[in-house]
Parts: sequence; structure tokens; C-alpha cells
Amino acid sequence: MTDAEFEDLLTRLDALVTEFEQHPDAVVSARAIEMIQHVDAVHREGLGRLVALIDRRYPQFLEEARRDPVVRILLALYDLGPGSSERSTFVPLAQLEASALAARARREGPR
Repeated sequence: MTDAEFEDLLTRLDALVTEFEQHPDAVVSARAIEMIQHVDAVHREGLGRLVALIDRRYPQFLEEARRDPVVRILLALYDLGPGSSERSTFVPLAQLEASALAARARREGPR
């Protein structure tokens, strides 16, 4: 997957979550958001443990991985970037959109 495809994926994910948040059936909306939160919690816990293990054993490898734009965005979304000691419980939609827009702006450069 290219960086651009990843950015498009983030943008589409944001749109889908927004659709479910605004779904006319409150039960559907609540269940969809609950599902997203559970998927987020599973990924957050596993990724957090993986990052901690890599940081303890191979900190240089982790620093190299953080230079990759997709990895950097993923770690930031899960509050696992450098200096992040607090871990939240859910990725805010605005953060998804902001990450996608920032990455797109970096790729396209100044206009």
C-alpha cells in the first residue's frame, strides 16, 4: 500500500465512522461505534505491547520505524509516538482526518 492509498483509507474510514455516528437508527449507530471502540481497544493494547517490547530490546529499530510516514501516523493515532506516556481509549475522528490531511499536504507540497 502506498502512502497515498493509506491516506485515502484514513479519509474513507473517517467518512464511514461519521456515517454511523449520524445514522438515523440510534441502535445501529451505538452498536457500530461500540464495535469500532472494541476494535480500537484490541489494536491499541496489542500495538502498545509490541512497541514497548521493541523499544526495550531494539530502540534503534523503533526509531527507524517511526520515520516511516504510515507507521508514524499509526503510532500517533494510538498515542505511541515519542514522549507519549498516556494512552487514551479511542481514536478521535478529528485525529484521523487531521492525520490524513497533514499527510496529503506533505505529499502534495505547497500550492
